[in-house]
Amino acid sequence: MVVCVAAGFTTLLDSAVLGIGVPVIRASLGATTSEVQWILASYSLTFGLALVPAGRLGDVVGRRRLFLFGLSIFAVMGVVGALASDPSMIILARLGQGIGAGTVSSQVLGIITDRVSGRARAKALGAYSTAGGLAGVSGPILGGLLLRYVDPDVGWRMLLVLNVPFAVLTLVLGFVFLRRDRLTSSGISIDVVGLALLAAATGFLLWPVVNRTGVLGTVAFLLASVLTAVAFWFWERHFAARGGTPVLLPSLVAARGFTLGTTVALFWFGSVLAVNAVLSLYLIDGLGFEPLSAALIMTGSSLAMAVMSTLGWRVVARFGRAAIVAAIIAEILVVIGYVLAVNLVPRDHLIGVLVVLAVLSGVASGLVDAPNRMLTLEYAPPGANGVAAGFLQLSQRLSATLSLAAVSGIYLGSLGSSPDGFGRAVALALALCVVMLLLSLASAIADGHRRRSER
Repeated sequence: MVVCVAAGFTTLLDSAVLGIGVPVIRASLGATTSEVQWILASYSLTFGLALVPAGRLGDVVGRRRLFLFGLSIFAVMGVVGALASDPSMIILARLGQGIGAGTVSSQVLGIITDRVSGRARAKALGAYSTAGGLAGVSGPILGGLLLRYVDPDVGWRMLLVLNVPFAVLTLVLGFVFLRRDRLTSSGISIDVVGLALLAAATGFLLWPVVNRTGVLGTVAFLLASVLTAVAFWFWERHFAARGGTPVLLPSLVAARGFTLGTTVALFWFGSVLAVNAVLSLYLIDGLGFEPLSAALIMTGSSLAMAVMSTLGWRVVARFGRAAIVAAIIAEILVVIGYVLAVNLVPRDHLIGVLVVLAVLSGVASGLVDAPNRMLTLEYAPPGANGVAAGFLQLSQRLSATLSLAAVSGIYLGSLGSSPDGFGRAVALALALCVVMLLLSLASAIADGHRRRSER
């Protein structure tokens, strides 16, 4: 568990640090709005796409090998990003880091679901989420300190290698403490076509979000995305009928508890990441705060999440889906509160209001993230824990890819037409997050009804 938690901290630190560094990277390299969107979204894209095949490989060839391999890629790509001379090189490095992080994450969740169950699994997943919360606390603060005391053109490069020492330490821990792999006699069945179709469907949907394609172009890309998604569905059924292990297991699709829980995670994860990204941009560009000050304002969210993640499984064990429903409702009210505060509260009182709202958001995250993952993975079929955990995180990461690109695009696009309209830009961007949270809420309520009917 120490190795798993260290890996979670290392890979999640990367996302936490980048959010505070994007404005500096944008200014240093002259990145366009489209390039900023790709920098924010590229990591989550390949992170998600790596999860399922890496989870399947871990089920068959062993988790230790995949864990060490993925962490090595993650560290090397961090160095490549720090040496970038233009935004496109950072985007490529982020794509590579996402592959490494997705490979590691699928092994971590596979190890947890393989070796512990029941309350012990809930506590283990809570510890993993706590590591994410601690990364969210320490990453922005460390990044803010670097950007304050180091020349900005050097500081953002140091941000991109900030996680490398943690990755090296985790590599050593994994090499020493993870159980040696035992190869199984079963063959490896990787759904390459299914993964390619899923990547294409996501890419077609993402492209008009980050590039100006016009009305006809946007319609064409959306239609291509829908057709590719349909082809993906039929291919998955065909691949499963031939005896392969598809990206989307038929047994998982048939389990309403898994599909509803995955939908809860999908809309929740993307919306919360997008909210935090927009608020970081607003605090630095809109209010003129230094990155360190902006990080300290938002630290309450990650700290509260870290604390609640250790307790959330107890609350959900007692109240079930009702606790998650209440937490999602609270997050919706928090996001609405952000919009009202930015547009109505005087600057002298605004920071205090944002701090309180950030803490409430962190409490809600602690009651949703790990507990929902625990309830959802109850429906993983025997022998496919890695695939089930991988697909759950895949849905989250694809949601994050689209949400970060779309919401940041709305925010930056609104400022492009009205440079001083920060309040309006925040309201427009976070409105999409509210819609996503409402969809997450509807799925959580539906799963609560299903669980009561089963009992």
